[in-house]
Amino acid sequence: MAKKKSSAKAAPSTPPLQTGIRLSRRVQDIIALSVLALGLLILFKPMAIDRLTPQGVDVLASIGTNHQIKIWQKESGEKALWNPYVFSGMPRYQRIPPVTPSFDTILNLLGRLFNNIFIYTLFAAWGFYFMLRYFKFSPLVSFAGAALFVLMPHYKSLYLEGHNAKYRALMLLPWIIWTFQIFIDKRTLWAAALFGLAFGVQIRTQHYQIIFYTGLLVFAIGIAPVVKDVLARRYSAFLKGSLLILAAVSLGIMTAAQPLFLAQEYLPWSKRGKTTIHLSDRQKTKDVRNKTGVSMQYATQWSTAPSELLTWIAPRAFGGMSGEKYTGSAVPQLKGRTIPGYWGEMPFTQSYEYMGVLTLLLALLGLFLNRKNPFVIALALFGLFLTLLSFGRHFESFYSFFYNYVPYFNKFRAPMMSVTVTFFIVALLAAFGLRSLLQTDFKDKKTAKTILMVCGGFLALGLISWLLGQGMSFTKAGEKYDPQVMGMILSIRKEMFNSDMLRFMAFATAGSLGIFLYLRERLKALPLALLLVLLAVIDVIQIREQAHKDYVNLQRLEKRYFKATDTDRFIQKDKSLFRVMPMGREFSDNRFSYFHQNVGGYTPIKMYTIEEIVENNLGNGAIANPAVLQMLNVKYVVTKRVLPATHFEPVFRDEKAQLLTYRLKNPLKRAFFVPAYRVITDEYERVSFLNNPAFKPDSMALLEEEPGWALSPADSQSVKVKRFSPMELVLDVYTDQAGLLVISENYYPPGWKHFIDDQPVEKVWRADHSLQAIRVPAGAHTVHLRFDPDSYRRNVHYAQFSVALLLLAALSGLIPLINRRRSGATPDNG
Repeated sequence: MAKKKSSAKAAPSTPPLQTGIRLSRRVQDIIALSVLALGLLILFKPMAIDRLTPQGVDVLASIGTNHQIKIWQKESGEKALWNPYVFSGMPRYQRIPPVTPSFDTILNLLGRLFNNIFIYTLFAAWGFYFMLRYFKFSPLVSFAGAALFVLMPHYKSLYLEGHNAKYRALMLLPWIIWTFQIFIDKRTLWAAALFGLAFGVQIRTQHYQIIFYTGLLVFAIGIAPVVKDVLARRYSAFLKGSLLILAAVSLGIMTAAQPLFLAQEYLPWSKRGKTTIHLSDRQKTKDVRNKTGVSMQYATQWSTAPSELLTWIAPRAFGGMSGEKYTGSAVPQLKGRTIPGYWGEMPFTQSYEYMGVLTLLLALLGLFLNRKNPFVIALALFGLFLTLLSFGRHFESFYSFFYNYVPYFNKFRAPMMSVTVTFFIVALLAAFGLRSLLQTDFKDKKTAKTILMVCGGFLALGLISWLLGQGMSFTKAGEKYDPQVMGMILSIRKEMFNSDMLRFMAFATAGSLGIFLYLRERLKALPLALLLVLLAVIDVIQIREQAHKDYVNLQRLEKRYFKATDTDRFIQKDKSLFRVMPMGREFSDNRFSYFHQNVGGYTPIKMYTIEEIVENNLGNGAIANPAVLQMLNVKYVVTKRVLPATHFEPVFRDEKAQLLTYRLKNPLKRAFFVPAYRVITDEYERVSFLNNPAFKPDSMALLEEEPGWALSPADSQSVKVKRFSPMELVLDVYTDQAGLLVISENYYPPGWKHFIDDQPVEKVWRADHSLQAIRVPAGAHTVHLRFDPDSYRRNVHYAQFSVALLLLAALSGLIPLINRRRSGATPDNG
């Protein structure tokens, strides 16, 4: 058939590899899949069998953020869309996992039985294996590619540090590329639906930076087949394929409408969607304020310096991780201790960017020996693109183009994250390299020469890097240590560099020697394959296991880390509605959110208005600005230092935790009437005025626009909290004149709905930069706030419809198979 002749399928042009294995391919497949499962089960034993969890920072932060939410959801049976326990309240509906069942629902169910990370890793390994088998690779080569992909050392660091969404998104790469390749080959409705479902599952992980890179990878792979159709004037095939893939991508996106479009709705209100203002450097921030997204400086802190590509072959060339366990002998008194290893140009690092010596060698062979294969060319060029992108501020002219002109790109940070997709490409190219090497025709002297030149060049590159590296400084900018201590650190770093380069030479020489003997027909294909695969796997596992954290029982960890202190118990005795502000290091710790409604906390996606108040008016938890604390409904301040008696009254001393608890002398309620307002349209002036001693939140509200009506003096006003939950606030209020009621909940029009005596409020003003204000007519009234974004239910329905449609389209592919079986025809294996 013409369509199959035009396929861009990455199948070998030579006959299938004959390694001498006498088992049937089906038996080999079963063995390979079983070994992958068993091997991963052993490596993930602490998580999959012992039911333990790595003690990562993000894991603890998540527990602290969501603890009270989980309790309320269990008691009420409702799903909380707003979280009042961190940063004075913020939306959480955009981060709720998809409620519409799809294939990831099955994975998550299995994850509860075993471990989510283990299940996704196994799913990735099997997906990679099936992808290569679809490409007609042998079971042994497919096994090697799958193992090298999931064992990349960087990936382990992701789940050790709690970056689980990123990890899951990356583990879905093989399934997305496999199903896309099936579509390229088949151009059918069911193939397009399979791709749409796979891509949709990745979108549902909510790690949009990895999803963005994945979309670009799919585009890169799809260019050659499209161009081929156009050049061959197969316009009908081009049109059909284009419409099908457009529909598949659109429906794939719609399967994740909740939470994707909700995240898009929230983005302009988060610090990721705006460049926050800084009063200390007004002109600089004003220059970039019109940009939506994070600032260039913030976005590119974690950029890969070109020289640090050396870590691809020598993991500790730049000291390894920031906290590196020392195992050398140059400074014996520090052996076994954690030392400041990393001295590169990023602020710090918690991972190895190592790809494996033999993995990279095989990838280079795959590139050179398949340099005419459009699929391989696409992989190589896109891998180069990702590498250049990872340079970030070190190649600013390149990165800034995407930052300034590519939609949503300026929402991303950490350019080096692009390399995480490069790992997938390298593993895939390594499989191509191993397959091509084992299919080498010994009579083809040109190919043999190319192979030996690649091996020799790889060894030479390592040797030159080793020699040039002796002149490196091994110091990190800004380091301040005692000269004697600094001398020991430098000795250790140089020792680690030399040790890793020696290790590189050993693995590269062993692999090259095996390849040389094979080309001289002194070594058979199967022994060579087993040797290279064994060495490559040992290589990456050795480095992978150097990244280590303690595994803990999550329930026990929660009980230990979030154990209530005397301070917590004292504050909990107060049953009124208020917030707490911890100062100092405790401000950015979600431990206080576990027990209280917190002004501080930790989340990288906090609302930008509260971020600006935290930075400019509270000094990131270092300044107890009494007026700002009043407007934020703060009643207690917890600190280790003495606060001025003019505004703060000491009420409790916690000897065990060494904490002092102060009560604000004139705390305000969650809502309060003000007798006057002042309009300040300029956000710099508004934020600055919050620091002005003249600002009294109970006497004046700061508005950003004219309300259009005048306040009359009131003789009698009162506010009483009738009911409160994460989803609503109900107030009984009275005012003898129409009044302006300031509500200490963060202003977020897409979600909050306001009612007075069950009648919708027409206008809500932003007050005091981040809060809300409404006009209340004279008399006694019930004011009801409910967080109920219409977009949440709407997008859940979109997702349900899209998943159902894709499943039906995918199942339609079974109809021809059923018909053929009924008629007794032989299935088409093309």
